[in-house]
Amino acid sequence: LEAADLCHVKASCKALGSANDKASVNGLSVTEEAARRIFEGASDEEKAMLPRYDGESWIVLYHHLLMLRTRLTFDQLVGRYVEYRGGDKAVVQGKAVNGRREYSHAICGNHIMRAGKHWATFTSSSSFEDFQTVGVIRPLPGWDQRALEEFTPNHLRFLEDLRRERTSRWEGDVHFCHFYHTGECYYSNWEGVQDQRSYWEGIDNYDANIGMLGMLLDLDSGTLSVYQHGQRVGILKDGLAGVYCWIT
Repeated sequence: LEAADLCHVKASCKALGSANDKASVNGLSVTEEAARRIFEGASDEEKAMLPRYDGESWIVLYHHLLMLRTRLTFDQLVGRYVEYRGGDKAVVQGKAVNGRREYSHAICGNHIMRAGKHWATFTSSSSFEDFQTVGVIRPLPGWDQRALEEFTPNHLRFLEDLRRERTSRWEGDVHFCHFYHTGECYYSNWEGVQDQRSYWEGIDNYDANIGMLGMLLDLDSGTLSVYQHGQRVGILKDGLAGVYCWIT
């Protein structure tokens, strides 16, 4: 069963969804025990990427395991000026509204990274525009439902609302880190300074004419790195900790 199906069983069948019932197993409801057993059957690498939080449901953890195994998709479009290309949630493009183009972003909101190493490849159909960015951001649940006209995570007018999203799973002070195709990298703690530049070693070896970028978020070492032709060009930023999603 998918995690959503287990949740449905838990909600609709009291005997299977309750831990305080004769049908419970090891103090867990039948549905929670089923999710726990499936998760325990995951690979050591997968389990290392998904340490369980205190009080976290096994069904929720199983859901994150399934997300870890699926293709990355941009589940959240924040702002009016971005859309899916051909209905494919793994492919997005900017769009004009009434002849205007403003900043908007797409976030892999269902793929939350909490530990271990995570890889993503970003490809442009032609060549990246100078203003296009890729990087990581804290999870922002529900922001795609806010009907925002435009959205830039480092803009002063959004900082207070962004800070309200903080949870105990945010660690450190790098809440948003984005890389421009020109080679510049900026990050923010969403406090007083809206954007700080990261002067990363390796920028002289970066080729802005290549239409494919690899990015590695290594939460074991707290680093975000950029790759070209399968080779690491450099570490864009260190000090990353806690939970993140991919953003473009």
